[in-house]
Formats: sequence, C-alpha cells, structure tokens
Amino acid sequence: MAFRQGRRYRLIQTRANGQPAFAVYLRDPVNGVCRAFGLLVATLSGNRVSVITRFDNVTLSPFGLPRTLAD
Repeated sequence: MAFRQGRRYRLIQTRANGQPAFAVYLRDPVNGVCRAFGLLVATLSGNRVSVITRFDNVTLSPFGLPRTLAD
C-alpha cells in the first residue's frame, strides 16, 4: 500500500485537463529529499470529487514539475 503510517508526502497543486490535480512527492527519511511519486487528478461532479485517478510519476514532466524537491 502506498499510503503507510510514518511516510511523509508533499503535494503540489496543478491542473490536468481542466480538473484540479496534485503532484505527489514521497519524502526520503534519510536525506529529506522528496521524490516524485505520481499525479492525482480529481474529477469533479458539481462541487464534489467523483473520481480520483493516479498517474505514474513520468506524467509530471509535461506539467513542468521536477522529479525531486528539496525538503
């Protein structure tokens, strides 16, 4: 499972196909570097999220998002 207790994530807000999206970064507990983990795209139905789709981290490049973030 990706979301385990003790893991730390950073989310960077963006948009994909007009929908709200978040680049997800997983923090390395040893060196503090956050590495790309994927992209979450929220599909909206009215004012509610109806679907969340996860894409692999290779999709971050077209959005101009880096593969790593400094802590």
